[in-house]
Amino acid sequence: MERNKQVGYLGPEGTFSHEAVLNYVNEYSKIVPFDNIIHIFESLEKDEIDEAIVPIENSTEGSVLVTLDALMYFDLNIIKELELPIKHNLLAQKGISLDDISVICSHQQALAQCRHYLNKLNKQVHAMSSTANAARYVTELTSAAVIGNKILSQKYGLEIIAQNIQDYDNNVTRFVVVSKSFQDETTGNDKTSIVLSLKGDKPGGLYEILRIFAEAGINLTKIESRPSKKGIGKYLFFIDMQGHKNESHINKTLSIIESEVNMIKILGSYATMNVGGN
Repeated sequence: MERNKQVGYLGPEGTFSHEAVLNYVNEYSKIVPFDNIIHIFESLEKDEIDEAIVPIENSTEGSVLVTLDALMYFDLNIIKELELPIKHNLLAQKGISLDDISVICSHQQALAQCRHYLNKLNKQVHAMSSTANAARYVTELTSAAVIGNKILSQKYGLEIIAQNIQDYDNNVTRFVVVSKSFQDETTGNDKTSIVLSLKGDKPGGLYEILRIFAEAGINLTKIESRPSKKGIGKYLFFIDMQGHKNESHINKTLSIIESEVNMIKILGSYATMNVGGN
């Protein structure tokens, strides 16, 4: 990465988004926390930051819908993808045991990803705006614990009283790096993301588009519909595929599909980067 590059992320410090951005930037970059994803995209559009890393999908809880909507609305591009293993821990003030705890707090996504564990404990659950804010709350209340990563224990002086409490061991969150620029170089391990809308209410319209991909031998890794916000029954379709838009068979296929749909937008072609989780 370039020197003095400013990279935005969904703050505050101690969240999994913070962990993801630390795995992405180098020592010369400045990371900038934001309070919500829309503010991140607005800052990118105004050139107040150079890049941003935002969550787009969790393997347990599904897509981050506000990120999908922002990718459609803003004229920005995905230039890289990071897959971060999510390891949840239960943390409390030092010397506090599980029996001392009456309330467990965290971000609603973290709570949802530990649903089975929480059901077994049968304790009060409190959703908060971020795991970091929940950790700050726990530093002031001995009867509370927070679900989060190991960074929280280091930052807020908390003790881990239970490790890896997520419902599924393969819990992973996809983050995407977003920028005004494109990633034009192919790596051989690329994805391309698009969003499209179909023409009218033609029966089998989506099937016809998927058939074009199938006949071109393009593997689709994700298909998701989102309301277009233009009326009931009107949808956008977000599609991820293996391959880079500059590869000839991808480029040709997207050109064919462009003539068959009402709208198509390429959200980016990018390589995937696996990073370690705490």
